Amino acid sequence: MKRLQKCCCCASTRTGTIITSILGIILSIVTIIVVWVVDKHLIRYSTFFFDEDFDKKLTYYDIPRIILTVNLCFTILICALLMIAVHKRRSWLMLPWVVLGIVLAIGLLITVLHTSITYYLDGQDHAIIATIILIGGLFYLCLYLYLWVVVFSHYLDVRDEEERGRYRKAPYRR
Repeated sequence: MKRLQKCCCCASTRTGTIITSILGIILSIVTIIVVWVVDKHLIRYSTFFFDEDFDKKLTYYDIPRIILTVNLCFTILICALLMIAVHKRRSWLMLPWVVLGIVLAIGLLITVLHTSITYYLDGQDHAIIATIILIGGLFYLCLYLYLWVVVFSHYLDVRDEEERGRYRKAPYRR
């Protein structure tokens, strides 16, 4: 894979990595707030493994909200770890975000496709909503993958610097 040298054609991959981690923290906090502020009857959770009554019990006890909140708290933790890694120039601290990022991208693709297909197959006229979800979700996925490539490029740069050692670096990088 070819490494990126710049983020958005003007900033370094280091700056892009910091911006990505800040965006991850902000979006996680906003999502936690929305999940707990929105009335639970407006959001429908379904497991697809159990019957509808079990899904209603899970929703009644706020189990999906709690699981989502715990996941988002871990996302905040990993994004904070990414900011520390950029500041200290440690590649092994960036690795959890890199791994989580690609797993989340796969999950996002599956979620967007599943949601849009479900709306398309619904008996009512939800084709416009399904199309908006599909196009918006794929656009968001492309943006997310670009930011992941920025972070991964910076991770590779830092890892290469660590492997070279302090005295083998170029004089302007010491």
